[in-house]
Amino acid sequence: MRNVNFFIIALFTFFSSVFSQEDSKEKWFIRIGAHDINYYPITSPFKGFFLKKNNSFLPIISSIELEHHIKKHIGLYLDASLGMVDNTRWKIENNFFVKLSPGVNLYILPHNKFDPYLKFGLGYHKFNNYINRELRISETKYFKTNKKNFFLLDSGLGLNLWLVPNFGFNIQSTYNQVFAKQSEDYLNFWKHNVGLIFRFGGPISIHKHDHKTVVETDQDNFSSVVKEKEKEEEQEKKICCNNQEDSDNDGVLDQEDLCPNQFGLKKFQGCPDTDLDHIPDHEDRCPNKFGKKEHQGCPHVIFSPILFNFGKFSLSTRSLTKINEISDIMINILPNSKFYINGYTDSNGKSSLNKILSIKRAYSVFEALVAKGVDASRIEVRGLGIEKKKGRCVEIIIRKS
Repeated sequence: MRNVNFFIIALFTFFSSVFSQEDSKEKWFIRIGAHDINYYPITSPFKGFFLKKNNSFLPIISSIELEHHIKKHIGLYLDASLGMVDNTRWKIENNFFVKLSPGVNLYILPHNKFDPYLKFGLGYHKFNNYINRELRISETKYFKTNKKNFFLLDSGLGLNLWLVPNFGFNIQSTYNQVFAKQSEDYLNFWKHNVGLIFRFGGPISIHKHDHKTVVETDQDNFSSVVKEKEKEEEQEKKICCNNQEDSDNDGVLDQEDLCPNQFGLKKFQGCPDTDLDHIPDHEDRCPNKFGKKEHQGCPHVIFSPILFNFGKFSLSTRSLTKINEISDIMINILPNSKFYINGYTDSNGKSSLNKILSIKRAYSVFEALVAKGVDASRIEVRGLGIEKKKGRCVEIIIRKS
């Protein structure tokens, strides 16, 4: 019971220091996740704390906690956990476990991304298989209980790690002191939780105190002056509130936010950058692919070669389809770039004839691109003749200068 006295003293000490703080900005929290139970501690709460065999973990949603913030540093919660756990000390496996616990969370750094807190609570605990079992304490001493329902006092630590303003990860651990006749520490246990946390409910509006002004006026004009003053203050409040709205909670007020309904970055005036290429999505031609500014946010473009039949320079149906795609990239994604169109042949035939054939192939592609709307001044046509590695094809590359 020494643990109980310590927790009660700590609870009242903390209450006396924080109870006068201002109202919190969030009203409701909900935590969901899995819990781990360690029934091993006897006398020393940390005995067997890290041994795997003493911990019974349920890898499903087995715990839920609802919390209401009443002060900046204080939240009231109700925690519920149930599932099948092991109690290695009592040699019990896969037994039904229930815990219901209301209590208070005391926040050390409220409204921070790294958000630790203390937990104190009273609760109800049920564990079915204690009846008709004995716990061996020593060579000559045994402990036995005929109950399966208990009251308890729990205390511990927790941590919220906020990924975005209203969502994050949560971990917490509590030591549970079970109240049972002659129990000492034989029924106590650790309970660890890991899961997700959500907060909702919106901010509580903070009203500024009105400053009273003494005005010398006659009885007839007094009421009209007061009404006019109230109208002006109400209008100022409306303007203030409208100017302070941040619909997507990204830290950029709606009046300055170019994307008020999307969570974005301040450096892009509230607009997102999904692929993290330093180009906001509304200016990015490829918002889901990391790209370059000169390519309007798209990755480096490499055109696949256009192939020709032996001794031919006419375009096949498949080649025309490919040219449609290339022209769209030239016009819409690379509007400021210039290109080489290089024609090639294989090593069959005379080199002089192959030179002419490579030029004809390059011009076939050139004319098809111009017909699709590509500016001819952006293209330089070259017939490069025989190229064993490239063969019967036309290659399009971006000019560096």
